[in-house]
Amino acid sequence: MTTQNQPRKPLDILITNDDGILAPGLAALIRAAEHLGNLHVVAPETAQSAAAHSITLTEPLISQHVELPGGIGGFSISGRPADCVKLAMTELLPTRPDLVISGINAGANVGVNVLYSGTVAAALEAAFFNVPGIAISLDIRGKIDFKYAEQVAREALDQLVHQSVLTPGRVLNVNIPIPEIGPPKGMRVVRQSTRAWADRFQRRTDPRGRVYFWLDADVNEDEALQEETDEHAINEGYITVTPLNRDLTDLSDLRNVRELLGG
Repeated sequence: MTTQNQPRKPLDILITNDDGILAPGLAALIRAAEHLGNLHVVAPETAQSAAAHSITLTEPLISQHVELPGGIGGFSISGRPADCVKLAMTELLPTRPDLVISGINAGANVGVNVLYSGTVAAALEAAFFNVPGIAISLDIRGKIDFKYAEQVAREALDQLVHQSVLTPGRVLNVNIPIPEIGPPKGMRVVRQSTRAWADRFQRRTDPRGRVYFWLDADVNEDEALQEETDEHAINEGYITVTPLNRDLTDLSDLRNVRELLGG
């Protein structure tokens, strides 16, 4: 058993994201995690924000070797974040990694954003292979400060790794508060908020008279912010950690529906 006085074995870590292999958040994550072990980078060729857990079925996946800053080699994939993890696990890596880390996303993935997030989906995909996954995202309200995110992510990863939280198949959604409110107050383990977005679209017309729409969602101020949730804690200045489960069954309602349907 490893003790605090014994050096830990270097981890084999798969690094991925949904903002694309050249995204500054990915470079920040590489710097934040490189001291933990051997890094393998497999990430989408282009930005895949809000790709959720979609995968590519109707066209081939193209893999290309990419030299990243710092002399680290990686693979760009012409697909989704979940594609990257699947391909890395089954074809590109010599062995299964000890850990998958996805991020650092430009924008928080709290509340219902979790369901849309390609960053989170990549971490969940790791669980399908019984590998622990961590999704890391940075809340942004103004200037994006990935130097700050790198430092906070490094400290958070150290805490998660050294406290043996990362059991096989466990998925943790980590969100970093905005730097403008000062250093994080600490780390809070909280549930996911369910407050929905106030969806609206900007309606426009192109030069040929065709109508098109841009999604322009905002926080739903008509719905109260739920306390003891990821959204509430990050607004209070805490790093949030939310364990996620690939099982979407609503266990609290399972018996009710079963009784209603007699099944």
